[in-house]
Amino acid sequence: MKESLPVQALFIFYRLLWFLATPLLLRSPRLKEGAAERLLQDIRFSKVDLWIHAASVGEAYIAGQILRSFDKDLRFKILVTTNTAQGREILKKELHNLNHDISITYMVFDNPSLVKKAVEIADPEILVLIELEIWPALMAEIKRKGKKIIIVNGRMTEKSFNGYKKAAFLWRLLKPNVILANSEENKTRLQALFQQPATYYVPNIKFDRMEKCQIGERTQKTKKNLVLASIRKEEEEAVFYVIKKILKMFPNIRIDIFPRHLHRVKNWEKRLSYANISCSLKTASPENNSFQVMIWDVFGELINAYQRADAVFVGGSLAPLGGQNFIEAFMNGVIPVTGPSVSNFLWAGKEVFVEGLVLKGNTREEVLELLTNVLQNPIDKILTQQKADNYIKGKQGGSRKTCQHIVDLLPNRKLNEIKT
Repeated sequence: MKESLPVQALFIFYRLLWFLATPLLLRSPRLKEGAAERLLQDIRFSKVDLWIHAASVGEAYIAGQILRSFDKDLRFKILVTTNTAQGREILKKELHNLNHDISITYMVFDNPSLVKKAVEIADPEILVLIELEIWPALMAEIKRKGKKIIIVNGRMTEKSFNGYKKAAFLWRLLKPNVILANSEENKTRLQALFQQPATYYVPNIKFDRMEKCQIGERTQKTKKNLVLASIRKEEEEAVFYVIKKILKMFPNIRIDIFPRHLHRVKNWEKRLSYANISCSLKTASPENNSFQVMIWDVFGELINAYQRADAVFVGGSLAPLGGQNFIEAFMNGVIPVTGPSVSNFLWAGKEVFVEGLVLKGNTREEVLELLTNVLQNPIDKILTQQKADNYIKGKQGGSRKTCQHIVDLLPNRKLNEIKT
């Protein structure tokens, strides 16, 4: 990779920024853990074929799915890096007993001096970056060594694109050899940013982790049940409006509200109490269930709630926040309603809206109307299951395609060496 004097000066400045910032970063408990690995004072890897960077939990699951999808006669030496403790724990579980020689460690800080040492030690044939992990020093050093870079399951929002393109000259210099985007929209943005013709749409690898639609056992209920899932602070006023209207139309309904962040639980208690709406925390709910709204102050129960629900609203969508995971709802037998802001999950494809697996309202009034219709006209869960299963089946296969692109980037000599 040829670097002009301005680019060389840019990396010198970048190194200085890391030198100044590192002591401050290490004050963070999240980054202080594994500091020796992040600073290469504790080196837990050697020469590898592939270096895969999985930033956190979501990317860690994707890394596991990719490595399980290689042909069984291939065996690689692999370095997998992550930024978080949660990501590391997931990687240990996901990559256990696979047919590869795998090292797992925290990602080195992107200080050019540290990165140069890490790349010299690992000397990978290919750097695999998952989703949107584009670190300039790491990418530059890989290209200086004449090795290859591939972005897999690539995504980039319009907001991120507008930010990154301010340094478009740098990203064109660091462009990967291949980019695999998880939607046509992401493909367009990534291709424009890096000016890389070898940019392809490949189905989101997350689909390959999904199992068939799960429908809970049918039970006799005396009350209808509405689940308000992953509610964010910025949309609480709009959701409260929906709650009040729903309770007037369906006095005997039971509403379960799941705040996205548990520190908002107290706020919901106060808001509902001031409006004379009876409520209870999940951890303190009375046995007689005489309340109208249950506030869930625990994690890990949303899937079960979906399977019991008659109607669902998925939050993060009545304010410009990009939405939360609505796929989990219809994969558990209930058609979710969202607000207009769903950009975080557009990779799911327009089919979810066209086929009626997700219902979208553009205002709080439209959301209320959609929820009312669902409550008055119960959905056919068997039909929902069939539509959901067909949808997921049509979206799977991204893992195998990704593996083939990675193998195609390997030198033939290397590929012959790693076959068992």
